[in-house]
Amino acid sequence: MWSDRETAQDCLGYRTYVEVLAKICTHADLAPLTLGIFGPWGSGKTSLMQMVQVHIEATKGESNWKTIWFNAWMYEGREEAQTALIHTILNLVEEGLTLAGEAKQLWDKLKKGASVLKLSKVIMKSALTLTPDINGFIDAFKDESSEVVATMESYEKDLKRLFALVKVDRIVVFIDDLDRCSSAKVIETFETIKLFLNTPSCTFVIGADADRIKQAVGEVYNVADAQRQKDYLEKIVQIPFSIPAQNVRDIGCYIGMLIVSRHLGDESKAELLSSRSEFYSSSGDLAKAFVTWTRNKKFAIGDETETVIQELQAILPYVDVIAHGLRGNPRQIKRFLNILSLRQQLAAVNKLDLRSDLLLKFTVLEYVWDSFFTALGETIDPRSGKSELLEELVAAGGGKKPSEDSELLSRFLKEPGLTEFLLAEPKLDEHTNVEPYLFLAQTSLSRSQTVGLATLDEKTKQLVRTIEGSDRILSRSAARQAAQEPSVATSVVRQLSSDLTHAKDPVATVNMLAAIEVIGTSHPQLFKTPLKSMVGIDGSNPAVSLAASTFINAAEKAGTEIPKTLQEKFAQGSKIASALKPRANAMKRSQ
Repeated sequence: MWSDRETAQDCLGYRTYVEVLAKICTHADLAPLTLGIFGPWGSGKTSLMQMVQVHIEATKGESNWKTIWFNAWMYEGREEAQTALIHTILNLVEEGLTLAGEAKQLWDKLKKGASVLKLSKVIMKSALTLTPDINGFIDAFKDESSEVVATMESYEKDLKRLFALVKVDRIVVFIDDLDRCSSAKVIETFETIKLFLNTPSCTFVIGADADRIKQAVGEVYNVADAQRQKDYLEKIVQIPFSIPAQNVRDIGCYIGMLIVSRHLGDESKAELLSSRSEFYSSSGDLAKAFVTWTRNKKFAIGDETETVIQELQAILPYVDVIAHGLRGNPRQIKRFLNILSLRQQLAAVNKLDLRSDLLLKFTVLEYVWDSFFTALGETIDPRSGKSELLEELVAAGGGKKPSEDSELLSRFLKEPGLTEFLLAEPKLDEHTNVEPYLFLAQTSLSRSQTVGLATLDEKTKQLVRTIEGSDRILSRSAARQAAQEPSVATSVVRQLSSDLTHAKDPVATVNMLAAIEVIGTSHPQLFKTPLKSMVGIDGSNPAVSLAASTFINAAEKAGTEIPKTLQEKFAQGSKIASALKPRANAMKRSQ
């Protein structure tokens, strides 16, 4: 399995970005500079920043370049974040040196000044200019106002002088996890950069989600206008770099390199990383390219070579499935692969009969379309393991008109990309046994449910409520579940029979009759229970009459004696059924 932590190993093809960004960070004519590495959660911002830092350190030669990493989120909820940032930079300046004379005096003065400033409490901000309000300082510090003003006026000059004395060519400060901080802390960090560290010796590299920064601007400065929020960000960040989206080939290379690299030592791992361009540009089957490389490096992988090859062949042919669902987010891909690995191990231990390609697809469904995956569990037929919802959805996606109204079906037909994903290879259809895949995901499915077994009364109430609902797919599914346990089946049929006596809604009445028919197929003795209740049903409604007639026919086939009065009461339904039968047979033949 793979660590969710960032890495400086370039499995994402960032090498060209790293070289260019490192040059920008250390370019003499561009300082002072703030470079923004922008991207959503999990897109690889931290990894890219680490690679840039490593590259700068490796290529500095005789230049006195210093790099430092500052995790802004570590100071969330603490007042001293700004002071800590300044102290961290000053400590880096001192590192490896023995400061004396003017340099030591300046260093001491700057460290003391950082503590005096306490920016979050004393600066009155302007949304676009960030102009300090001296009156704000005086109000906040009655006795220390003169010291604060003096510190404000001298700070930038003292920093420049100190860097000149110690001969620091460039300090590159990497600020990570800023978008995980509160809006106030985000703005405080930017204030520190803008007001107190604006010196040619400093470059700041900020990894964040640009939208989160704009949100912080809106909240702290009460700026609703999107353009003004953008203006603020542009005023602080001179050069923005947005991490490009990964395409299917990128994702395939990333997954292949993740699989192979965990079995390699450092030397062979470096060779693998350098081969990425060959994998990417290889024509045809990406899995074949990785398998060939792996076989050629058998000496480095050893006894696990065939295991690695099997894993590559099990996943890489279906990269488009993963890409379709996970949108190429590196962190999501790692988490997905970890979930998949766990499921594969559970399947082996439990000796489950399933297909590895469908396991991958169901895992994507669970990860991306969680509500649909949960609905599969609610609509599964316990006897066959098939889902009526899946059957109807695939049929509708293939152009077949739904046989009946279902709010659940309509909802998922409108879910962006879901139907197309189900129809894409490897296809899911009405013959797919969903049960083993739901078994592997049962911990996820139950994460929001109360732990423990439901009582008979609780289970009965839940099933009856679903059966009497307006959605026929869910109603039939609940009936199938009720039929699995004799005690539950008996309890549910008794409750439905009682409810039939005062049912007014035709849809609920039809669903109750259909549910008792489903349960009676497994428990024929239960067909007798609702007969008395059916006397009070309004037989004038054609749908109700048809459902009652169908129920009576099923009960008679099971050996239940039906009163003549009921047969006469629902004679209209028998006529409708007879009229519909030729049409139904013709439709079956056409299919």
